[in-house]
Amino acid sequence: MRRARKWCARAGSLIVAAGLAAGCGTGAPASTSAWQGSADRTLGQALSGLGTARVALRLEAQDRAPHDFTVVTVTDAIDTTGKEVSGFQVAQPPDGLHRANAAVNQALDDAMSLLVDVRIALASPGVDGAGAGQLIDRVDALRKKLDDLDQQVQSSPASVGSP
Repeated sequence: MRRARKWCARAGSLIVAAGLAAGCGTGAPASTSAWQGSADRTLGQALSGLGTARVALRLEAQDRAPHDFTVVTVTDAIDTTGKEVSGFQVAQPPDGLHRANAAVNQALDDAMSLLVDVRIALASPGVDGAGAGQLIDRVDALRKKLDDLDQQVQSSPASVGSP
């Protein structure tokens, strides 16, 4: 009986150790093309989320949609974009693209922050035409920045984030 317990304990320890070893790797760096594809997809999702926020702001300012609808719409955009962004940010970039990866991550953080700002403005107490206009201008400026960054990531990834 005692031998059986020792055997079970050892077997259990080996299984746990094997599971930990398999899940604790840092992961190999992505290839440049894989990183470009992932950056493109994630920046595209951020652009989509910001576009959704822009539409919600216009609808709210023009009183053309229920207030709860615009808040929930932007909240959903935050959730969807956040999942894509967090997946990108935990991936290992190619060794030669750490600076580019940092630039993309900063732009994605800016997008998430702006989406949250929009939701806050919409949720309490709502946003008027002037406030919506200011937020739309910020959304448009950031969308342009993300679009330019995405084009640079695709055409010359090593130059992204260069001084």
